[in-house]
Amino acid sequence: MKRILVIKLSSLGDLAHALPAVRALKARTGATIDWAVQPEYAALIGCCPDVERIIPFPRRNMLRGFGAFARLLRAEHYDLVVDFQGLLKSAVVARLAHTDWRVGPAWAREGARWFYDAQADAAPGPRGHAADELLALVDLVAPGEGEGPPPEIQLNIPEAAHAGGPGPHVAFAPFSRWTTKNWPLERFAELGRRLSAEMGCQIRIIGGAADVADGERLAQQIGGRARNLCGKTDLVGLCSLLKSMDLLVSVDSGPLHWADAMGVPLVAIYGATDPARTGPYHQPQHVVAKEGLDCRPCHSRQCSREDMACLHTLDVEAVWQAALAQL
Repeated sequence: MKRILVIKLSSLGDLAHALPAVRALKARTGATIDWAVQPEYAALIGCCPDVERIIPFPRRNMLRGFGAFARLLRAEHYDLVVDFQGLLKSAVVARLAHTDWRVGPAWAREGARWFYDAQADAAPGPRGHAADELLALVDLVAPGEGEGPPPEIQLNIPEAAHAGGPGPHVAFAPFSRWTTKNWPLERFAELGRRLSAEMGCQIRIIGGAADVADGERLAQQIGGRARNLCGKTDLVGLCSLLKSMDLLVSVDSGPLHWADAMGVPLVAIYGATDPARTGPYHQPQHVVAKEGLDCRPCHSRQCSREDMACLHTLDVEAVWQAALAQL
């Protein structure tokens, strides 16, 4: 194969889960790889040396941007198109591309399977890790030789300026779009005060523009060694910052998975979601979750118990011990 198009349009964490599959696809075929992705992630995917050309998919501006997107997409003929998203919108992109072979995942939804020439076989039993499912799709088109784990992820993330201040540097990523993923901020504040007082840690709080007020409140509750960096970096800058950290303490969110891909030491706090499915792929041993609850993982944005027990009963001590082990 000479040229392959991969389609993974979003979201931030899902893109990180696709990195091992793209690395394996490049290593096994030696092909030139293009990647169709939403514009807000284009600069970050540009840090992946396995990708030559990025094709921005105008999800938020379809009326004005789709024509230019289609022309850019169809400027090349591909030996293979691999849809790692498995949704109708990504399958339509696959159908628009110039190719004779389109493949998609076994779990494709929204009728996407009708747009493919082949799909990966569904594994028996419960679904595995999202990254492994994408690697199964690579096995379909470019079978491996039983050489063990996929090649190490390669990312050209710029080096960040020094984070400032002596002592270990610890990032907190306490925000996600699901309330059922988010450990209470007062627990993060208590953890931050302990790390600052007992370990001399500098705490950097990360998040998006919508998290600025909560990030500032958290920084004030922790004290002088904490800084609120929510909304102050783009995605490449965020990854540069994470790369400079000695530890990231995070809920299940995009920054967690990119830090994992870069080898940043982690403590991953899990509530409603299943770490076996969407946990840190390279560091699964560093997950902290409340044990003994029959309701978790529920994979729901709303807590049916209405008490968020999986997160609200997760003690600071458990996360503190995990952080000490990493530091």
